[in-house]
Amino acid sequence: MEAQIEYSASEASKILKLEEREFLERAKSLKIPGIKSGRFKGSVLMKYFNVPEESEFDSTIIAISNQKGGEGKTTISLYLSEALALHCKVLLVDWDPQANVTQLYSKEDGPSIMDCLSYRGRKPLELSKIIKEITDTFHIVPSSLELANLTTPYERDDFELLSEALMPVRSSYEYIIIDCPPSLGLILENALIAADYVLVPIQTRAFSLQGIKDLYETISKIQKKANQRLKLLGAVLNQYESQKALAGLAEGIKKYFPVFETVIHRRESIPQAQAKMTPLAKIDQNTLKNFKELANELKEKLNVQKK
Repeated sequence: MEAQIEYSASEASKILKLEEREFLERAKSLKIPGIKSGRFKGSVLMKYFNVPEESEFDSTIIAISNQKGGEGKTTISLYLSEALALHCKVLLVDWDPQANVTQLYSKEDGPSIMDCLSYRGRKPLELSKIIKEITDTFHIVPSSLELANLTTPYERDDFELLSEALMPVRSSYEYIIIDCPPSLGLILENALIAADYVLVPIQTRAFSLQGIKDLYETISKIQKKANQRLKLLGAVLNQYESQKALAGLAEGIKKYFPVFETVIHRRESIPQAQAKMTPLAKIDQNTLKNFKELANELKEKLNVQKK
């Protein structure tokens, strides 16, 4: 627990190893600062509660986000997850109403992430009940078009619906990857409030810088007002074909985000794997190697930021 960071009631109760209802009852009886706003400073929690050792979350949550469509968010989410899952247990959350990840791995209709959200009085399902196992170490949370209805916050807690749904499974995975939709709004804000880090895929083409400033401002707003844990990992250049395509692009991105050294090359095996609904490892080990390099650089960046 960090003294200057603010935690929601669900986050605080998880860290303190209390039921949320018990935590809120004790917070009210102690009249601790933050009870009205629902945000509790770490320094306040450490003063009023005994904080258990090893109270940090076990998993690292990374939101893959870019408000512009066609930048490769789902491709990066899928195959970065597959590469990480070679050595770690990974959960990929399909947080996009287009449900592209879900359609690749599930041919049957069934419960989706929307069924696990307590939105507008809905009684949520446990997230663990809907998780699909792709391999022993690579699992997904399916989405559906119904998620598009998550547009208007009716209560303050509506900004933390995803965070609350993920809380019970955080200790089961080393990495949780959130494939975000190409838009701003309540869906993206939920992802950024749930996440520890943000990774931004950017295709190497002339118009890919459009919207980067808006995304940066949204991330900055969430950092200041709702999730002080949130950190920028950086931008990943995607569908790279030639050095010429990078001319000026990386410098333009660096005004807002650090840029990964690893670039993802354009490969025909990527759409082939998606068309055949099969892991990339079964189609092209060389292309998977590119994502392994990205996974290794990501781990290095995480290790640096956590020190």
